[in-house]
Order: sequence, then C-alpha cells, then structure tokens
Amino acid sequence: MELSEKLLTKKRLFTGKVINLDLEEVCLPNGQHAQREIVHHHGAVGIMALIDNQLLLVKQWREPMQRLTLEIPAGKIEPGQQNLEAEALRELNEETGYQCDSLKKLGGFYSSPGFTDEYLTLFYAPQLEKATHKRPLDDDEFLNLQLLTWEKAQEQIAAGLICDAKTLMAILIWQNLRLQEQCHG
Repeated sequence: MELSEKLLTKKRLFTGKVINLDLEEVCLPNGQHAQREIVHHHGAVGIMALIDNQLLLVKQWREPMQRLTLEIPAGKIEPGQQNLEAEALRELNEETGYQCDSLKKLGGFYSSPGFTDEYLTLFYAPQLEKATHKRPLDDDEFLNLQLLTWEKAQEQIAAGLICDAKTLMAILIWQNLRLQEQCHG
C-alpha cells in the first residue's frame, strides 16, 4: 500500500523568530483530503558533556510546560548555518561557560515528527575546560548549571525534572558509555 501523502496547498499562518507555521492540505493514500498543521524549525543542537563522570545540565524555566526542567545544553541553529559543530560549541560556551577543542557527533533525531520538522543533532563534549571568553546568554535566557551523578540523574528522571527527548537520549547514550567502560575497564 502506498503511504505517502501528496501536498495540494500550503498556507503560511505564522512567521516567527524560532518557528513558522503552515496549514497544508494533503491528499491521503485513499484519495481523501486532510489538513496538516506543520511547524517548521531551523533545527537545533544539543551537547552531552561530562565533568568528573557527572552530566552537565542546565536548569531553566520552560514556559510551554509552566515548570522548571533540567536539560543538556542546547540551542537552535541560526538560519542558514551549516556548521553544526560550531553552533554546538557556541551554545556550550554561552549556556555553560565551558569550551572544548572538538565535539563528537553522536547522531540526531526528529523531536516530534507528527507536527514539526525540527531535527536535533546531538554531540558529545569529551573534554571540557572553562571558557577563556564566555559568550553572554540570550537576553531572554536565564539558567543555572547543575552536575549530576548517574544516580542523581535517574532520580531527576523519576521526579520528572528531566523530561525532554534530547536529555533522555543523551542519558541513554551515557548509559551505553558506562556499560562499555564496565566491559573494558
């Protein structure tokens, strides 16, 4: 059975700084028509960083959820930017005050493909040092740094403070790294 939908019309409903919203009419595989509300996003980067075997996280308010979260450092990609490692290094410096010589690309994923095309690329910062020149936070950005052991990270997941996909993905990768170290160590 053919599963793809065919785009019939597209109407821009909103153009913003971070997202654009389109209303699309599509033809379904069975010939029926349906509407799709699509959020377009420039993409984002996230950084899994460990300091002394603890995960570096930022604590911040998330208005859509009306609560605090603990997340890995991350940020949106500037429009037209192709160097994702440079974007991740910028965000790492800006949000944490740390830097590193190079990052290891871990992969990426679509955050919620049912309504958005946002793609997040995840990096690993293996060796951090304090930034010689810390970039300022965005004007509307307020956060605190936290370092969590593996056990404390698990507690914060259970408590619901760590609840976003990029951070949970980073913790799964961290678990894999820990298992590899146990097998080879």
